[in-house]
Amino acid sequence: MDKIVNRKQQIRLFLLEFFSFLIIFTVLGTIIFLFYQRNTYNSIDSTLTQRTQMAANSTNMMGPPDFQTITVYYNSKGKILNSQYLNNMASTVSKIKVNKNQLNRIFNIKSGDTTLRCAYVKVRSKMTMKRGDDKLLKASKQPKYVLVIKNVTPELQGVNRFKDLLLASLIIFGLIVFIISYIISRYNMKPVLKAWKQQEEFVDSAAHEIRTPLTIIQNKLEGLMTKPNDTIKDQIGAIIMSLSEIRRLNGLTSDMLTLARANSNVITLEKAPVNFSEFMNEILEPYTDLIESEDKKLVTSINVDKPVLVDAKRLHQLIVILLDNAIKYTPTGATITVNSSIENRNLKIQICDTGIGISDKNKKSVFKRFYREEKSGNKQTGGNGLGLSIAEWIVRAHNGHIKITDNPGGGSIFTVLLPVAK
Repeated sequence: MDKIVNRKQQIRLFLLEFFSFLIIFTVLGTIIFLFYQRNTYNSIDSTLTQRTQMAANSTNMMGPPDFQTITVYYNSKGKILNSQYLNNMASTVSKIKVNKNQLNRIFNIKSGDTTLRCAYVKVRSKMTMKRGDDKLLKASKQPKYVLVIKNVTPELQGVNRFKDLLLASLIIFGLIVFIISYIISRYNMKPVLKAWKQQEEFVDSAAHEIRTPLTIIQNKLEGLMTKPNDTIKDQIGAIIMSLSEIRRLNGLTSDMLTLARANSNVITLEKAPVNFSEFMNEILEPYTDLIESEDKKLVTSINVDKPVLVDAKRLHQLIVILLDNAIKYTPTGATITVNSSIENRNLKIQICDTGIGISDKNKKSVFKRFYREEKSGNKQTGGNGLGLSIAEWIVRAHNGHIKITDNPGGGSIFTVLLPVAK
């Protein structure tokens, strides 16, 4: 079922990306084509307008066609007056029918495979017999209208070739976008699938962790109900165990809530300058008697003589997690070492234990939620496998790094590097 859901999500993401890219390229291609087409027609129309104005205001009929346009003069009855200048275009021009509705407009006319673009206007001047002559043409020979024609077939063929090239490019880019969208959708789904898997594992592990203490508490309470005449002293063991499991549940739910809020970015750091030496002494002081009571030794070396900019509350939580972890796994008679210093503008904190150590295979896994390398020792060491996950989040929230190395004397060294202000 999960695979089907994930597959559907990937398909939806792929289609969304594909059609988004396709629409963008299509709109872009359309804009480029329309811009190119408009510029082509603007250039043609500019030539036609200029030639039309010259013909309409000329005092004598313009001569043979130039290499761009043909000028045709009509009298009031629609008869062509300059057919002698039209040469081989006379037959084509004679087939062109224009009317007053087309006056002062630019329009296309199709003649076989040839496309002609025309401008039709009134002649605004009286024309003479020849240049420099004051003698006007007869009324029947006097032009009333002028039609300027330009063969735009080559330009339109260029526009069509550009359109075909653009369509071919869009098809090719469409195929490329199809492939890229598929790759991107798979790539983007990886963190989603990873988060989905982590959520499932988290829920499964949380359910397992919660079920165990609840079962113990339920069994103890049911046992108490079977012995209503017993005193508290008679059932003190069951009561102590139930309270212990309740404390464990409280710690578990608190850690789960912290991680959930961290993942949803609800928690923000509140950094402030901290006198680190005094800060560490306040943290370590309560642990001194505890470590000595377990016949273990605590060695400290705090070499930070200036304030550091950190979230004191979260940093306190980080050190407590690492210190508790070291105490749990350090055997009786062994030493726990806490070092701190400033190296390369980083606050370096090292907590070393001389316990059983962590295998190279599992060094990265210890920061996963509910992960514990020694399953059999969970009851003896306590904890729920969330402490190091919270520790890693605190370090990442400070833009720092945490790593685990082997202690030469046995055990592990947790090294934390946090960037500090200059």
